[in-house]
Amino acid sequence: MKRLNSMITIASLLLGGATLASAEVVNEEIPQAEVYEALEQIDRFHFFGRFDSWRAVDRETLIVWTTRSKPYLIELRRPSPQLRFAHAIGITSTVGMVHSRLDDVYVDGWPYRIKAIYRLTAEQARNWKRA
Repeated sequence: MKRLNSMITIASLLLGGATLASAEVVNEEIPQAEVYEALEQIDRFHFFGRFDSWRAVDRETLIVWTTRSKPYLIELRRPSPQLRFAHAIGITSTVGMVHSRLDDVYVDGWPYRIKAIYRLTAEQARNWKRA
């Protein structure tokens, strides 16, 4: 009986820890207004069908490098549950330009409208973390 109580206590602690970890992830996904205010918001950027690389920040935000020195932070209009685990993405463009509020990011075949685009420096992109 004593062993059963110990196992229940350990299981409760583990489950409690998992809940706290999930709450931290949710809090990280809340956009910080002051972080975005420091960035230059733009309406569009040049895109000729290829990009150098990309990285998911969270379920609604990703960084796309059109070249090694030109990163852009893209904020989606709605969250994509698959974004953090996707191996590839697609981006629509209109006449060689990606526009906010007009073009989409495709994740696992599902379109996600671009809400906003921010210009980043290479250093900002490398060090980007949510506060």
